[in-house]
Amino acid sequence: MKRNWKDIKWIFEPDGSLIDIYVQEVSLDDWRKVIKLLNEKYKIKYDDANQINEKYAIEYLSDETGEIESKSAAIYLNDIRVNCHFFLEDQIEFDIDPKEVNSITDFQLIETFMLEISQSIDNQITLTGENNPKFPLIKIDSNREINKIITEEEAKEYWESPNDFISKIKLVKTKLEMKLTPSKFKEKIIKSANEPYESTKKDENVW
Repeated sequence: MKRNWKDIKWIFEPDGSLIDIYVQEVSLDDWRKVIKLLNEKYKIKYDDANQINEKYAIEYLSDETGEIESKSAAIYLNDIRVNCHFFLEDQIEFDIDPKEVNSITDFQLIETFMLEISQSIDNQITLTGENNPKFPLIKIDSNREINKIITEEEAKEYWESPNDFISKIKLVKTKLEMKLTPSKFKEKIIKSANEPYESTKKDENVW
């Protein structure tokens, strides 16, 4: 699919926040498939190793004691570093520094990464503003032929909808909010500091 960078680059404009990638409603078996894919196809840094230790990662995700040390993995798409966080058993989460995404070629690396993960576990994958899984900016579902990038204008329409998007979805924080309502963004960071981190269901997404 041919893309035009000028229609996409607004998503990756640096503003002090990260870009997140989510796969919602997953199982430990899905985690195993993703770890296998990452280990086989990508340059990895995990602790002092160049492979994710699947046994350790699954034990951590299953742990209820809180005694197992958390470890993140770095996946390299050429010069783009994608961090994989093992936060939740039922949600896979990555993040990217938008400063590292500067061209259509960079975007295509991320798109291919998302496509391969979606295909490997037959699930949709979304790219969002930081800590905002309910507001996809990009949604990909390989096996259902979904590959949608919303425009900046569409994002603003969702934001300004009559349903009052902010109160309805109870956003923690979002890149778009930083641009449009920075004072509310700061308030939400303070409010969310003590809230437990939970997964988001796909049907909670705005679209």
